Amino acid sequence: MYKLIIVEDEHLIRKWLSLAVDYAMLGIEVIGLASHGQEGMALIRKLEPDIVLTDITMPIMDAFMMFEVTADIAYEKIILSGYNDFDNAKRAMKFGVCDFISKPIDAKELETCLQTVVERLNVKSVAASPDYQRFLQEFNTIHSQNKIIQQLLGWVQEHYQEHFTIAELAKEFGYSESYVYRLVKDNLAITLNEYILQYRLKQAIEMMYRYPEMKIYEIAGKVGISDYKYFGKLFKNYFGVSPTEFKETGQIEKIDRRS
Repeated sequence: MYKLIIVEDEHLIRKWLSLAVDYAMLGIEVIGLASHGQEGMALIRKLEPDIVLTDITMPIMDAFMMFEVTADIAYEKIILSGYNDFDNAKRAMKFGVCDFISKPIDAKELETCLQTVVERLNVKSVAASPDYQRFLQEFNTIHSQNKIIQQLLGWVQEHYQEHFTIAELAKEFGYSESYVYRLVKDNLAITLNEYILQYRLKQAIEMMYRYPEMKIYEIAGKVGISDYKYFGKLFKNYFGVSPTEFKETGQIEKIDRRS
């Protein structure tokens, strides 16, 4: 569950915000309510939330001062702002605020905004996880001194966009399918099927970065996986989020794409 703090000086609005949506269904827990920025600052330092939902103008300390004095703590910021409040919105962006909700607050808009934030946090969590880093780092270090293995992997890298079987790959080099399976298994930490899949996923990530306008089904086809639903399932199994979530949150730009 992601931890949420609500900072709002009006008691009734603060109470309504705490009950307006089904936070548990979104994977969120409301862990604190504050009536102004100074209380919010104290809660942020004490509870280290993942998300802070806050009004801008409040007594004692406003949202911007609260952001400034808690700049050493990482959390997602959602601003409640008046309609056409462009000056404050521009200032908020300097503090890393990406999400704004206009007053009067609509519960559906609040829920949609929170869903977007949760998706972004999910990707950040995956990007920081050992499994995610291991996929990128270990794949980039897969190599073998065996010349046959080098030829096989080179062929995969040249033909990954095509549909082929291990038997067809083996036939290209005059070997039996069982020999190729055994050779790769004995020389690499993963099977040949796993290598092919991981190489395709790596290329898919590269395409997301290079061609942000490409649709997910187009990317799936370009890396040799014709069923985009199957591609989505494989992607989520590896990274914990769908390709669409991964692509749209902007985290793709932070990937180490060294080959």
